[in-house]
Amino acid sequence: MYVCNCNGLTQRQVREAISKLRPQDPGSIYRYYDCKPQCGRCVSDVRQMLIKERETEAA
Repeated sequence: MYVCNCNGLTQRQVREAISKLRPQDPGSIYRYYDCKPQCGRCVSDVRQMLIKERETEAA
């Protein structure tokens, strides 16, 4: 499923970047794929994925 339609980023790609980078913010994920948010609708979804991953790691 696509998280960012403007850049064609999928959930799988975002999870991959999270596991490799351990980023602190969504911007790190976009930079990893050499892109940036266009319309901005995906930023909150990417942020939620980061939060969820941190919670999973903490458990």
